[in-house]
Amino acid sequence: MSVKNEPLSTRKQQSIADFRNEVLAESQGRIDYVSTVLEIEMVDTLVRTLDARRIELGISKAELSRRIAREPSTVRRLFTAGGANPEIAFLAEIAEAVGMRITLEPRN
Repeated sequence: MSVKNEPLSTRKQQSIADFRNEVLAESQGRIDYVSTVLEIEMVDTLVRTLDARRIELGISKAELSRRIAREPSTVRRLFTAGGANPEIAFLAEIAEAVGMRITLEPRN
């Protein structure tokens, strides 16, 4: 049975680092880990880029929320909370509001 599928109640108590190392010891665990890290980095890059553009244009978070018809708290959380996982449609709305667009390009 994979470590990830083992019930929490039957696992021995271990540190997060030990658990990560155990998961990474499995081939699929390594693939899942790297995939998740890359996804998080891509989302973080998008969010940081959009926030930098917002600041460059002098648009407050409150004004941005008005422009995209979203709750101010939603916009604040996106730009201040670490580990945000927004939907692409939400990021596209923000991009449009700050004069940008999200595009895809082939990896080299």
